Amino acid sequence: MSAILHQTRSSVEEAGAWRIRIEADERVADSSEFLAWFAEPANRDAYARACATWDAFEDHLAAPQLIAVRRDALERARQASMFRFVPTRRRIAAAAAGLLLAVGAGIGVWHTLAAPSEYATGLGERRVVTLSDGSRLSLDSDTAVRVHYTKAVRQLVLERGRARFDVAHNIARPFTVTAGDETVVAVGTSFDVERLGQKVLVTLIEGRVVVKTASTAQDTPAEVLRKPVALAAGQELVANADTKPSIMPASLPVATAWETGRLVLNNETLGEAVERINRYTDKPLLVDPSVANVRISGVFNAGDVASFVDAVTSYFPVQASVNDSNQTVLQKRS
Repeated sequence: MSAILHQTRSSVEEAGAWRIRIEADERVADSSEFLAWFAEPANRDAYARACATWDAFEDHLAAPQLIAVRRDALERARQASMFRFVPTRRRIAAAAAGLLLAVGAGIGVWHTLAAPSEYATGLGERRVVTLSDGSRLSLDSDTAVRVHYTKAVRQLVLERGRARFDVAHNIARPFTVTAGDETVVAVGTSFDVERLGQKVLVTLIEGRVVVKTASTAQDTPAEVLRKPVALAAGQELVANADTKPSIMPASLPVATAWETGRLVLNNETLGEAVERINRYTDKPLLVDPSVANVRISGVFNAGDVASFVDAVTSYFPVQASVNDSNQTVLQKRS
């Protein structure tokens, strides 16, 4: 019984060693040494199990936290293959075990440290993140994006705020961004997505994207459901809950001004303008319904709430007052 167990363990160890050597140098798979070993049924079974284990790791191996671990371990495997003598089975098994332990430990540490699947910014903060596939994520103030990558798909969700997505081209691995009831499907392109209350705005900066109803939008009325909409560069899709979206030309310098700390308002309601302003302050403004639909235009520095309030109260029939909670309220001028 012990002899059988020892033989099984030896086959598994050798299979792991072969998998590591092939990862380091694909030519090993065609070598006479490997093919002779692989001809044994027990070895084929062991190799299948070793590959299944490796493939289970593969979704994690591309993570930035593990790239260095994988690179160093594979380099040790390559150096071992350059020895002038043929490594003994024990040496090969030890190399395989070392690499698998290194990768396994790296994955364990990665999960322990909870590698971020959500990227977020605080009030007044902007952030640029490079994802594991080379795509770039630019977050505006008070923004949160969830990221879920697998070998087959790249799925992101804009929870709140506004972000720009510069997508690395990979036609075999779709890149999607869901915001509210809208899902943007891209391959290699640049676009901006913003959530304003129940409204979603998608601005295409470069390339082409398709915007479709999100699969999570189960309660969307039948009359609102639509075929996917294709956008061309310089177009903006505006979608409101329970209404069909509209597509209009967009000024790209205006659409991307937030990346340089400017807020450009172009005939927008005071309610929406204040929602944008509030991303940059820990003392959010309140808007009375009586003036929420006042249309305003102007260019403001992000975070300069005082200048915004001064401009609104100087040029529109709006006044600012402070309520019992010490919050500034914009309301109809009496």
